[in-house]
Amino acid sequence: MSISWLSALALIASTMTLGSAAAADSAAGAHPCATVGNASKRLACYDRAFPPPSTSPSSAGVAEEKTADARQEFGLNQAQLREQDPERDVALDRIEAKLVSLSRRRTGERVLTLDNGQIWLLTEVTSKGQLRVGDAVQIRTAALGSFMLITPARVPLRARRLQ
Repeated sequence: MSISWLSALALIASTMTLGSAAAADSAAGAHPCATVGNASKRLACYDRAFPPPSTSPSSAGVAEEKTADARQEFGLNQAQLREQDPERDVALDRIEAKLVSLSRRRTGERVLTLDNGQIWLLTEVTSKGQLRVGDAVQIRTAALGSFMLITPARVPLRARRLQ
């Protein structure tokens, strides 16, 4: 009985050795991506060759390009970006819309619904900046990612988009 036990153990050991040798041979450059020197480009090559199940190869490539572009453009202002690419889609720095409804929260903050479907909250509780349904308002980008709503009387009020 001990001889068959030793035979089985030897068979398992030889199978494991052959399997690891085959894996080493295939890892040594069987795929074209293995020869790419740059780590991020090699990863991108493998991602294109073997996309994750949740994304298609085309969307993975597009997402990768957007991330690479974003890294290259990080820290540049809109004028610098336009200088690099004059036909670039420029992000809006303001919108104009009409006020369709106006309500107040218990805390006194005003909630505005615009004709474009957006809902904004005026974060300042103040009596300045009177608004009425039908008023044309302008919302501009402000410092540090904030927004200012400009009333028809040109009174600026801090705003935050809810929807």
